[in-house]
Amino acid sequence: MLISFLLLWTAAALCTTLRGNRAVGGRWLSHHRWHGIPVSWKVQKKRSRRDNTHIARVSSITLSRLNFARGILALSLEATCIDVELPTNGGYVSECMKNSTQKFKLNGGETLTLKQGWDGRPGHTGTSVWQSGKALAAYMEDLGPEFWSDKKVIELGCGTGLGSLTAHWLGAAEVLATDGNVDVLDLAEENIKSNRCHNRSQSSTIRTVNLKWGGSLPLELQKEWDIVIGSDLTYNGQVWIQLAETVAQLLDSNPACKFLYCSAKHAQFSAELSGFQTVIESKGLRWTNETTLVLPGTKQSASIAWIVRSDVI
Repeated sequence: MLISFLLLWTAAALCTTLRGNRAVGGRWLSHHRWHGIPVSWKVQKKRSRRDNTHIARVSSITLSRLNFARGILALSLEATCIDVELPTNGGYVSECMKNSTQKFKLNGGETLTLKQGWDGRPGHTGTSVWQSGKALAAYMEDLGPEFWSDKKVIELGCGTGLGSLTAHWLGAAEVLATDGNVDVLDLAEENIKSNRCHNRSQSSTIRTVNLKWGGSLPLELQKEWDIVIGSDLTYNGQVWIQLAETVAQLLDSNPACKFLYCSAKHAQFSAELSGFQTVIESKGLRWTNETTLVLPGTKQSASIAWIVRSDVI
């Protein structure tokens, strides 16, 4: 009897929490159930400084299309860890980031198992999967394989390689995972080797390259790119200028090239995106179509924006 009561009380508390989360930042656009648990995913488009498009709430991203988001929730349940980033030592960390691996299920049913190496040391933040990386991958999946098919994609600050592997599995012709830390890059290389799509044609490639931001691009990167991706790169304001310079050079390779960037919102870094946006615009680039994603089952959200050359309409 006592056990039954506790189970009912826990379920009621969980449902109350999730209902409370639905009200954060505005009304939810879609509601779904996963293993009996109500889950919602919200998308809100915001006006950028130079973008005159109206602010609109859109339902283009729903959990029914985002099996990847279900994978994020499944991870939290299966790993018995709390997948919420909490303040610690001037930064943030979640319990799931400390696990030796994290697993993700893609829309096609494939499972990615990413090795992690969290040790809390400065410069090693890329050895774990952050919420912003998951939000970026989910957004990428929602764009669909047709969007990524035959694209040449380069990731900045690839960390464990989740973004690059997502582009690879979605059909990108070439994916280059870059990071400035050789230890992090070794981890990404290991994850790429163990999660590579072996059914992809021989013309499809995914590999890693060490890249320090700022200065001239290495010769092998001086080519046309279609999409640049990155997540959680701007928490340190001291690298904004170097990052913006590298982004500008990559976008100059192809007038149609765009930078898809995602950053989780944390109170401790409230001026992060606005500061980086100012630097981006000083380099002749434009911040457009900013979107807010609320992560399933949490009160945390992430901002996603497309950055283009200022002369691109």
